[in-house]
Amino acid sequence: MLTGTPHEIVAILRSAQGATPHPRLDEVLADFRRHWFALARKRYPSLADDVEDAIQTALMKLVSPEKLDSLKDPARLSAWARSLFINTVLDIARDGRRHVRGRAYLGQPDDDPEQALREQLPSDRPTPEETLAYRERLAIVSKCVDRLEVARLKFVEDLPEKEIAARQNLTRDGVAGQLKRIRKGLRDAFGDDSE
Repeated sequence: MLTGTPHEIVAILRSAQGATPHPRLDEVLADFRRHWFALARKRYPSLADDVEDAIQTALMKLVSPEKLDSLKDPARLSAWARSLFINTVLDIARDGRRHVRGRAYLGQPDDDPEQALREQLPSDRPTPEETLAYRERLAIVSKCVDRLEVARLKFVEDLPEKEIAARQNLTRDGVAGQLKRIRKGLRDAFGDDSE
């Protein structure tokens, strides 16, 4: 959809209320407009002429500092913006500002329109891909913490390698190997070529 990181897009949206809006603001807003227009035509064809009103109202909310402050995780910008648009559609349906002949229904005629729209909202639960990525990051952090514990016991508590091995359920050679890699990493980080 949009080019740039979610943090960059949020910064561009925030610039709308400033004295000098970001040069890409029109491009970003046009992209949201295209996405919402396609969504409305596909899922809410009964909106008819009110699509433009819903999109314009949602765009005004999208650049509102108060609304942007409610976005806790910029990585979820797309889902948040989509939810903002759907809630705007709900408001239009609720306010009765629709100018279509006859009665318009969201979903089936007997369905509750609010419930039909709520079913279209993205889930707050993480996707399977997000869960897998989280578990992978957790495993990496766990491995790093294990190594840091050996370094803390050696360099902060000044324990002998034999005692560290006993506490960490490692062999003495395993502790020595970890400490050697830690020292090498520190030398590399600080640019020290001496042994």
